Amino acid sequence: MRMKRMLAFLLMGILLLSCGCSANSSSFSLLNRKKTLELTEKGVSYWAQYLEQQEIGKPQDVVEQENHLSYLLQYPEIGKERIDARISEIVTEIRNAFDAEFTPTEEEKKEKKQTDAILYLGYESYLAKENQLSLVFFETHEANGELSPHTQIQVFHFDLEKDAEVTAESLQSDSFAKNASAYTEKYFTTTEPYKNGIFGNYKTLLAPDAGRFDRFALTKDGVLFYFDRYDLFPGSYGVVRLTIPYAEMQKKIEEPKKETPVPKEIRNKKMVALTYDDGPNPKATNAILDVLEKYDARATFFDLGSLVEKYPDVVKREEALGCEVGSHSYDHKNFNKLTNAEIAADVQKTAAAFRKVLGRDPAIFRPPYGNCKDSVKKQLPMSIYLWSIDTLDWKSRDAKAIVDVVKSAGNLDGKVILMHGIYGSTAEATATLVPYLQKQGYELVTVSELVEAKHGETPQKGKIYGYSYFK
Repeated sequence: MRMKRMLAFLLMGILLLSCGCSANSSSFSLLNRKKTLELTEKGVSYWAQYLEQQEIGKPQDVVEQENHLSYLLQYPEIGKERIDARISEIVTEIRNAFDAEFTPTEEEKKEKKQTDAILYLGYESYLAKENQLSLVFFETHEANGELSPHTQIQVFHFDLEKDAEVTAESLQSDSFAKNASAYTEKYFTTTEPYKNGIFGNYKTLLAPDAGRFDRFALTKDGVLFYFDRYDLFPGSYGVVRLTIPYAEMQKKIEEPKKETPVPKEIRNKKMVALTYDDGPNPKATNAILDVLEKYDARATFFDLGSLVEKYPDVVKREEALGCEVGSHSYDHKNFNKLTNAEIAADVQKTAAAFRKVLGRDPAIFRPPYGNCKDSVKKQLPMSIYLWSIDTLDWKSRDAKAIVDVVKSAGNLDGKVILMHGIYGSTAEATATLVPYLQKQGYELVTVSELVEAKHGETPQKGKIYGYSYFK
């Protein structure tokens, strides 16, 4: 029935194209009709993948074009006034965020640059109980003819009897995330085709507090979780769905053992973290990596998303050598001067670059210029690391001056040293600093290792680890 409706919609587009083509019809009008048909065909193709999972609601289809932006939107009409109003609001929010991402800046307008983009929006709807609705939106972007490999997924929950939205938290038991974590880890590590494709750090990714069990739909069969493409598996797996039976989600689990404190011998061991911003750079960063590899040392690299895309092999080498690789934004804008929508777009764009190269989102972030006011912090789904020693390598561009700053800083235990991975002088300084620090008895570790070893803390998303933390 649903497929018949979609075919009827496509036929309507064809009729729209064929009608009115008289001698008075302009070529511009004909081109518009052709564009409408092309968009309709794309919409039908995109929406078709979600048809079988639309259990409730009358689908509403939108095919529109405004200048360089096009919209292919499908969402349900439930027949409940407040719920339908909220769904309309959600669709508008998604559309506005898309507009903000692809609306040219003043500079781009002057240069007459613009991106022809399409917003695709589809949905699934599930009725778990008589009155419990889970609505899942799938959002994909196409820019200049290239379809993004990433689909954004949002889930909303509604009580049909009360005609109201309910929070995901209100639907979770105390053991919800723990049960989901235990079942998912066992399932993905023992079941084909997942067990041979899951990423090596899956224990961290699937931990109860990692945030991957906050997004779910309640279905007749169980709790349905969605895992983003590149999140746990290579891109070829696409978006991975896993339904956990309600019986499994209601199992009692043993209380976790208290976290083992960091042994005194580890806490007392001298550690320092070298960090490098603004890369990668194929010459300077590789020279730094040569030094780290030679001395079996680790560091943390805060890379720009634009350069991650440009120099993927360097980024892969950073991670292969055991270094920590985090985000430094996409192209080094001052986040304190950006709107929430601009920050969200930057985070998303950078995450996409990381997923393409490393198969995961960045877990840590260093804000450009160290600027991160409270309103910015709330937009960042990562641990936020600053530093305690600034070498001013960007200013001096002199290897000796950089080394002198570090040597004159006194006790370096627990300190985080700021440098930039794009200067030859910094690479030269690194060649001196690494063996020097090791001779002084320091272990060169990543920032996250420093946080865990020195403070006994697992890095938290959205928390700023600032200058005083690493003093």
